Amino acid sequence: MTTTDGGADPNPHWWVPTRVVFGAGRVNDVPLEIERIGRPLAVVVDEHALEAVPALAALVERLSPEVLVRRAATTPTRGEAELLSGRLREAGVRAVCAIGGGTVLDLAKAAAAAVMLPRLLTGWEPGGGFVLPEPAPRPGLPVVAVPTTAATGSEVNAKASLADGPDRRFLVHWSLFPRVAVVDPTLHTSLPPALTAEGAVETLARLLVPMVSDPPVSPLTDEVAIGQLRAVLPAAERAVADGDDLEARGTIALAASVSTFTVHQIGRHMHSFWVWYPINTLTALGLRKGPALGVLLTRWARLVVDGDKLAGDAGRLADLGGRALGLVGSPTPTEVADALVELLRGWGFPTDIEELDLDLDADELTERTWRAWSEPLRPRTRAQVAALFRGA
Repeated sequence: MTTTDGGADPNPHWWVPTRVVFGAGRVNDVPLEIERIGRPLAVVVDEHALEAVPALAALVERLSPEVLVRRAATTPTRGEAELLSGRLREAGVRAVCAIGGGTVLDLAKAAAAAVMLPRLLTGWEPGGGFVLPEPAPRPGLPVVAVPTTAATGSEVNAKASLADGPDRRFLVHWSLFPRVAVVDPTLHTSLPPALTAEGAVETLARLLVPMVSDPPVSPLTDEVAIGQLRAVLPAAERAVADGDDLEARGTIALAASVSTFTVHQIGRHMHSFWVWYPINTLTALGLRKGPALGVLLTRWARLVVDGDKLAGDAGRLADLGGRALGLVGSPTPTEVADALVELLRGWGFPTDIEELDLDLDADELTERTWRAWSEPLRPRTRAQVAALFRGA
């Protein structure tokens, strides 16, 4: 059985308890899903999406929720989730419909779970990193998730990103899985090209980094990752050029959800997507994920090419990465890294950390990352994190 160089046990499982309803026009199934659960109903919705997508305004009117929360797509705080949870509890809500991107879905999931399990949001130790509450004897309120972006996969995962004072925390608990995810690409057509590309590059990173960084116990999981990448990359090119291309939008949306199922990580270390942790440090400073991914994916690929075994395997980058990116022949690791940089730049993302114009230097960024995420980053080292932030 393959393990990382640090000897950690590979991930033996994946969780897929959320039922996914996928396809153009499936937003019309949402009222039926709510009817199956029962009322009173709370709707938490991204106010920008509500104004930009006529079908969402019609949906909210049709749902006629007893509690309606409109909010901007910003990282929710733990206090906000606690307040919303109390409001849902007082209203006797039985079902929650979350409509928006990852931040809106995360808020709704955390609040809905805490209605039944209030201790999820209390007693947190100070500092960054994961919050892993004890197993609970009962689930939270059921959530119907309706994503309006294709990026984080929050509609099918058991995580919620919450700001807690100066820190970004990630609450992880079984009760955060939505009961149903309604993934309808017609809700994504108003996304501008930059956000379309940002979602695609997040899926790219989620699949490529684990595949190169950590060999699995079976070649099947490599093929799962390659197949998704071979589908999503050309679809992203099409959707960036034509936002109304529903087939391309649907492929991107489906890939965002399916890659979050982590089938491609079976047999790898559970934290093999290790670049995510320093990326989170940058986004916690207010940087968008696209620029953060552009820079750190570039640096990660260069570390692999330079022979950093814990960053990834150069042979796997050349072979599997080359296939995933559609390169012909037998590309070298450098050629695959160059192709990745060309793709990122073609989508408008920076690839050099100097382009980010950050107030913090590499040492400060490394310190923040290591303080919050040293445990899941291991066996990667503090020096490797620093190398990502120092640029070429």
